[in-house]
Amino acid sequence: MSLRRTTANKLKKGNYFMVDGEPCSVISTEHSKSGKHGHAKMRISCEGLFDKKKRSVMFTADAMIDIPEIVKSTGQITDVSDNSVTLMDLETFETLHCDWPTDEEDAINKLETLKNNPEQIGDSQAEFWDVVGKKIIRRVMIQ
Repeated sequence: MSLRRTTANKLKKGNYFMVDGEPCSVISTEHSKSGKHGHAKMRISCEGLFDKKKRSVMFTADAMIDIPEIVKSTGQITDVSDNSVTLMDLETFETLHCDWPTDEEDAINKLETLKNNPEQIGDSQAEFWDVVGKKIIRRVMIQ
């Protein structure tokens, strides 16, 4: 699990950061001014990358937060079942299993097509992300 650290005030919409061990995507940020004796605060609305739960967290603007390293790779699809997809990483040639994507409608439709037409599986690839040791499919390409 590779993480780097940065301050909360550097987060912008679309960035990823860790909340309670779950990588989350920033939906919006609100920055409040500092008071007479206090620190500026950041209210961050975010959504979990894997569990899709909405969260709202508050930090001081100079608080250190963890940013997950996202490794983007491409793999050849070797098998599509009801709840998982088997991929072969095109760089390391290792075989890995990923769950079906939950929010990518285009990828879900293409995987349904591959499941119903297994002869097309050999000509298809998927872009997947490795985030804190978990894999998630982001895009499916059928030739």
